[in-house]
Amino acid sequence: MARLIPLAAKVVLVAVMLASLPQTAAVAAGDTSAAPAVRQDAAKSAFESAKELGTADAWNAFLVSYPTGFYADLARAYLKKVGEPSTAPAVTPVPAPTVPEPAAPTVLPPSSGRAAERSCTERNTFRSEHSREPTKITFVNQSGMYRAIMWIDFDGTLKDYGGLNSGEEIVLDTFRTHPWMIATGPGDCLQIFLPAAEPATVRLERLAADDGPVRPEPVATKQPEKKSSPPPQKLKCGKNYKLKNGECVLLQNCGKNAYRSPEGDCYCKKGYEMRKGKCQWPQDKNGFEVAPWKKGGCSSLQAQCNQGNGGACMKYEENCQVN
Repeated sequence: MARLIPLAAKVVLVAVMLASLPQTAAVAAGDTSAAPAVRQDAAKSAFESAKELGTADAWNAFLVSYPTGFYADLARAYLKKVGEPSTAPAVTPVPAPTVPEPAAPTVLPPSSGRAAERSCTERNTFRSEHSREPTKITFVNQSGMYRAIMWIDFDGTLKDYGGLNSGEEIVLDTFRTHPWMIATGPGDCLQIFLPAAEPATVRLERLAADDGPVRPEPVATKQPEKKSSPPPQKLKCGKNYKLKNGECVLLQNCGKNAYRSPEGDCYCKKGYEMRKGKCQWPQDKNGFEVAPWKKGGCSSLQAQCNQGNGGACMKYEENCQVN
C-alpha cells in the first residue's frame, strides 16, 4: 500500500507547486532564456520550505518535484542526517547529445620537392584551382629543341608564357595547383607538370617526338648466283638532315627565334617572320619593331619586374620595348 503523506509533506508540496508557477508562466510567454533562472529560484524557495520543517517526508516531497540539481543534492544530504532513506524515484541521467565529428580536411599528398609530370592524354582534365599555395618552378631546356611554355588557366585555356631555345631556362612564380604545359613550336603538347610545394627545377630532355621519321632498312633481295649483286646504294638524307656515321641525323640549329619540326623543317616562332633567312620580329617602314611587348616571354618578364626582379626588368627593356 502506498505510503500516506503526512500533513507537513502536503504543505511542502503546495509550496513547491506555488514556486513552480513563475517558471510555467515564463515558458508559456516564450521567454526560454529566463526559464533556467526561474526554475532555480523556485527550487530555492521550495528547499527553504522543506528545510523549515526538517522532516524526512518534507525532504522526500521536495525531491519528487526537484530530483536533480544543487538543492536536490543538499536535500539528500539532509535525509542522511535525519537517518531516513530517500523515497523519491531515482533519476536516470540523460546522456549528452553526441556532436558529429567534423569532416576531415582534404590532405594534399606530401611533396617530394619535385614537380609531378602528367601525360598529355589528360590535357582536357587539367585546369588551375585556387591560388593559396605560392611556389616556384624552373624550366631548363636541355632537349636541343625549342620548347613553348604555356599555363593552363582556371577555365582550362592555354596562356602563352613564351618559350625556351636549347640551353635557356626560366623561373616562374606560380601556385601548387596551377598546371604548366610544355609544347612544340606549333603548340603540340609534349609534357604537363604540376608544381611542388617547394621550388622545383624541371629539366626538359629530348623526347621521341623530337626525332625525325625513321627510314626503313632496305630489304636485301636474293640475286641469281650467275649475276653479280648491284653495288650498294649510297644513303641519301632528306632536307635538313645530314649523313653521319652511316645515319641521317637531324640538324639541330635553326637560328635564333626559330624552331625545327620533327620532319626537320625550320619555322619561325609565334609572331616572328622570315626575312633574309632569319626569323625577325615585324618592323615598320622606319625599321622599328611593331609592338615588341607582344614577344613570347615579355608578359612573364614584366610580371617578374613588377615583383622587384632587376634582371627581369633589364631583359624587358632590352627585348620588349620600342627600340
